[in-house]
Amino acid sequence: MTAKKGGDSADLNYDMNYNLFLLKTSLQNLKTAQDKHNVNRWVHKLLSSNKTVAEMKLRNDFMAQLVFSVQQGELNSPFNQYPPSSPLSNLTYLLTGSAPSSTKDAKKDGGAWECDLSSEDSDKPMLYRQSPDGGAFLAAQPVPKCGAFCYLAVVSKPPAKEENPKL
Repeated sequence: MTAKKGGDSADLNYDMNYNLFLLKTSLQNLKTAQDKHNVNRWVHKLLSSNKTVAEMKLRNDFMAQLVFSVQQGELNSPFNQYPPSSPLSNLTYLLTGSAPSSTKDAKKDGGAWECDLSSEDSDKPMLYRQSPDGGAFLAAQPVPKCGAFCYLAVVSKPPAKEENPKL
């Protein structure tokens, strides 16, 4: 959904502008004036989230999801409601669909996407609970309305060492 990937602010602003263009061209897919108003409020919030590179990356993640939702013609959560007044960095849970965690419980050095995977009884889907990144990668992927979604992961483990090597 973004034109190019990069880490500096110029690339991130380019991506944001590209997604703004995509959003404007697909806005007619929305059926109600309330949906269009919600999109407008989210765009204003996202446009004001540009103080750091990390915030701009998060802003672009939200924007990509908003564009996808509008292109589908139906606003999905969290975009079907007004954006919360909290800073964008406190709203990462909205992208993954999990509940916000307190900073006391968050794992150190886990980053903004880290989720508590030990709680098997949470409301998150099993795929998110078992994912090493708490479902962050999957949440950023487009999911079709009709059809199937397939996810394949290839993991390499070193071979197990034999305890009694044969001589």
